[in-house]
Amino acid sequence: MPQVMPKGIQYQVSKVIRDQGPISRAQIARILDLSPTTTGRLVDGLLQSGILQEIGQKQGEGAGRPSRMVKFNGQFSSILTVDLRLTDAYAAVADLNGRLLHAASRLITAGDIPRSLAELADLIAGLLRSASGCPPVEMIVVGAPSIVDSASGTIEWAPSLGWENIPLQSILENEFKLPALIENDVNLAALGEWWRGAGKSAASNLAFVSLGTGIGAGIVLNGELYRGATNASGEVAYFITDVSILRDEAGRIGSLENRVGRDGLIRMAQLVAQRYPTSGLADWMRSEGDQVDPRMIIELALVGDQAARVVFNEMTDILTIVIANLAVALDPEVIVLGGARDWDWPALVDAIHRRIGTKLLRPVNLCPSSLQNDALILGGVYSALQYLRIFNNKEYLWQS
Repeated sequence: MPQVMPKGIQYQVSKVIRDQGPISRAQIARILDLSPTTTGRLVDGLLQSGILQEIGQKQGEGAGRPSRMVKFNGQFSSILTVDLRLTDAYAAVADLNGRLLHAASRLITAGDIPRSLAELADLIAGLLRSASGCPPVEMIVVGAPSIVDSASGTIEWAPSLGWENIPLQSILENEFKLPALIENDVNLAALGEWWRGAGKSAASNLAFVSLGTGIGAGIVLNGELYRGATNASGEVAYFITDVSILRDEAGRIGSLENRVGRDGLIRMAQLVAQRYPTSGLADWMRSEGDQVDPRMIIELALVGDQAARVVFNEMTDILTIVIANLAVALDPEVIVLGGARDWDWPALVDAIHRRIGTKLLRPVNLCPSSLQNDALILGGVYSALQYLRIFNNKEYLWQS
């Protein structure tokens, strides 16, 4: 009786080879429970398309003949990913293995939708020109600080940019004649950390908590990005941490973001510096004004500055609540804490571990980000690798 191949089996084969290669056909057959004949036909087709490469032989098991090894060809094509931020956008072209090839950035004018969209398009067009010698770009991925309807590629509400109900996927596809994927920025960063970063040891479950201008979380469950019923999973800025919060309406940003997002830290540091006018924090605030560098706050706290420790302890308490609640609700294999480069993530992770102690039913596997600003870019590549299989022009590659 002929073997029935499920839809997407070529994608599954290519994924196994990408994740575990170089690998033999016999190993692929065992992992996916396929017959040797079916496996050979699928691998041969992927070799002909260029998505795989044959790299030689290794001695077969027992007295068998040597096995021909295959690996994923990351140079087959590339992905252009954009990280939309508060006042600028960072974009990079990376190959299918996540190796960065070209990068660029430019300012984005928040609050002016036509102008900011034109600036985004200019950034993408310039990067496409500079990457003309790279493997062909097959998809544009955008990570936006917004609730995103990923099915339609619509930015529902990005308050930092002033964007609301922007059909960004359609805009970019019409402009550049390439498939586009629009996703929440922290969701992409979560995938990046899971694929290539601090969470790569997790088999199928991870939570990534991002702190910077705001605070949010991306969740991977059973090997898939979890978006929630209304695409709003991970909005931890709206966690209810105190009964007093119940007296307030949900604002433009959540209560936790008001306290430990960058603007919240500026306000907190200013107030605390006034209470401790002879502290190192006060001296630094007088010299730097509103330019709060979270790393400096943490460094001052770690050397014993009393004012900085007040701010650091408040940050630690709030982040501990977020981490503990995620751990109890999701029980993930690992929680990664990260975000902007100017935060001392290992110091925060150590402080949170001490704060949690033995208060939870299970210990929390919490670790600092290893990718930082590149997490979103690599998450864009990983998303594209999964998403490209539904496009007709890639049917020979991603579908059976």
